[in-house]
Amino acid sequence: MEIDPHKKDFLTLFKEASAQGNFIKLTLSKVFKTSEDLKNVYVVPVVIKGKNSLSFTYRFQTKDQVKNYPLEQAVVEIDNLLGVSFLQALLISNSQEHQLLISKKGKCKLLSTAKTTQVKSTIHNKEKNYFISSKNNIYLQKLGVCDATGRVKDKQQDKYRQINRYVELMSVWFDKIDHSKTLKIVDMGSGKGYLTFALYDYLQNQLNLKVSVTGVELRPELVDLCNAIRTDCGFDNLTFVSKDINDFSSSEIDVIIALHACDTATDVAIYKGIKADAELIVCAPCCHKQVRKDMGSNSDFRAITKHGIFEERQAEMLTDAIRSLLMEREGYATKAFEFISNEHTRKNLMLVGRRLKKSSDSSKIDRDIKKLKDAFLIKKQELEDLLA
Repeated sequence: MEIDPHKKDFLTLFKEASAQGNFIKLTLSKVFKTSEDLKNVYVVPVVIKGKNSLSFTYRFQTKDQVKNYPLEQAVVEIDNLLGVSFLQALLISNSQEHQLLISKKGKCKLLSTAKTTQVKSTIHNKEKNYFISSKNNIYLQKLGVCDATGRVKDKQQDKYRQINRYVELMSVWFDKIDHSKTLKIVDMGSGKGYLTFALYDYLQNQLNLKVSVTGVELRPELVDLCNAIRTDCGFDNLTFVSKDINDFSSSEIDVIIALHACDTATDVAIYKGIKADAELIVCAPCCHKQVRKDMGSNSDFRAITKHGIFEERQAEMLTDAIRSLLMEREGYATKAFEFISNEHTRKNLMLVGRRLKKSSDSSKIDRDIKKLKDAFLIKKQELEDLLA
């Protein structure tokens, strides 16, 4: 079958950029038909034993697989994957960015824009390729994660892994949303800013996306610290403000993030994202006090709720299940998963909502929510009340 001319042009651009030493990165996303839970493919240039090659990282649900190919073989592999396994590709070179969009019927569209960025080093070594490098990283130094040489401090190893795991997960979700505009991102409860800095760095400086990021944090001393570090890093499109989540107001939010916002603060963050018609809502819920307090001791499930630890976990499950249903009712596809290991914290659930164009069966969802509330004699849930 004859290759689509736009796809042919895209492969030629990739081949030319690689041959001329201008190639930086290629991302294959928007899964169409893949085996073994393949989620994304990332391609970067490397030098192995003095020869230029292309390193392919195949990201599966539970593992990564790396293969290195010479240029001609790399072009064949990309050709085989595009339109069969993936429907979207983003090629970043030293001076341009090219995006190939493929419909399910195989029709291709090529979008190109001028870019000014730096070519990454192609030195190949055996060290793990982290999304966020500790080398020459000002904000990680200022936040005490690593020293001036880029060595991650012994007591900060878990934090460094957590930062990279977070960015890795977010990279998948950002592949699914519109890159053609400046993305307005709000991080509710940004704290000391570890994850906020890292996400901004990755999106702005590695993916070359147009972003405007605001970290919202109540404690003014942390806001002052983060703004000072932001200035030192030259992160012009990142800012931190001292506000209560409840008081922050913005009608223009494309992505809203709330990690470990306590109890109903998570509900407030989700509500603000829904009302702003955000493309992406990402939260890691913490402290489910409201529903736990309201769970009736005389419900049919009192054999569970009479034990404190069971009651706590049941409250967590109920709260986040209701939140997920409410987001779906409001037009979001949701996914819940563990984003860091249990050994670091048991509060490791991440709940993500991605806005869909189609509407859902709201009456059925309302019935499901009522059944859950009635079963445990729950009278009130904050997100439901806010949306009402």
